[in-house]
Amino acid sequence: MLSDAPRRVFFDVDDTILTVEKRLRRHTHDVFAEISGLGFEIYVWSGVGVRWEVVEVHGLKPYVIDCYTKPLSRHHERLAELRIPFVPDHVVDDEPEIVRAFGGTLVPAPLEATGNDDALLQVVRDLKQRAARG
Repeated sequence: MLSDAPRRVFFDVDDTILTVEKRLRRHTHDVFAEISGLGFEIYVWSGVGVRWEVVEVHGLKPYVIDCYTKPLSRHHERLAELRIPFVPDHVVDDEPEIVRAFGGTLVPAPLEATGNDDALLQVVRDLKQRAARG
């Protein structure tokens, strides 16, 4: 584990780890495996509700601690209402508002037609960089 690193990483589902066609975004497994191996806890959340089906269908269950409904407004205030027991340390989302609210990595929605979508690799770089800064 990287010292002083944010431990709880929350990934959005739609347009972040899933494409509009509901396919798993390139590098998702690699990123989940790497950051999990570094000791980070991975959570999945979505504005449309708890998405365990996505986690299970795409083989992400070995990495994911839990799933939650993502607050779409009054982000911090709604955590308790949505039964999220702590504030995320780092979020990964395609929505700038969520990243501004909690801090994390903004990734653009994936373009389905491209085979060279490496946007999720930025998550690993950001977590390592943040940990190095302490």
